[in-house]
Amino acid sequence: ILLFLSLRGWQQTAIVLFSIPFTLAGCVWLLWALDYNFSTAVWVGIIAVGGLAAELGTVMVIYVDEAFHRHERAGSITSAEIDAAVVEGAAQRVRPKLMTVAAAVLALAPLLWSQGVGADVTARTAAPLIGGLAASTFVTLFVTPSLYAIWRHWQLRRRQRVAAILGRESPAT
Repeated sequence: ILLFLSLRGWQQTAIVLFSIPFTLAGCVWLLWALDYNFSTAVWVGIIAVGGLAAELGTVMVIYVDEAFHRHERAGSITSAEIDAAVVEGAAQRVRPKLMTVAAAVLALAPLLWSQGVGADVTARTAAPLIGGLAASTFVTLFVTPSLYAIWRHWQLRRRQRVAAILGRESPAT
């Protein structure tokens, strides 16, 4: 509900939520590679990375949506303009996303190899975060903008069909 209120649309909310299972898959892959069992500490890391993935996906959708609406206000929107808006919006998020992930991974990576009191708990909390952030990076930078573009292209085709049925020339051509 909070995502819907933030993004003001079910389609954008669904695009953001679509990235969370892939992020969780990254968590599970790293847990498997490190041979960690599920524990309370692991679940804390999974919950944290799920929230972080939703946040990063939301910011990507907001930037792409703003670029789309800028192109839409400039005139009638075409298929090429949808692609240009998606590339423009996504390109603005590449460096901040990579910096966020790099800072988190560089801060958490030493916890995987630390030793001493509490090291076993911190490593099991950090592992899902690192694995999930790695998967989230790919999904947020490539899949989320692609899903957004597919959705906007579908909207454009639907508008064109409705305009053709009504016997008018489509404003989007």
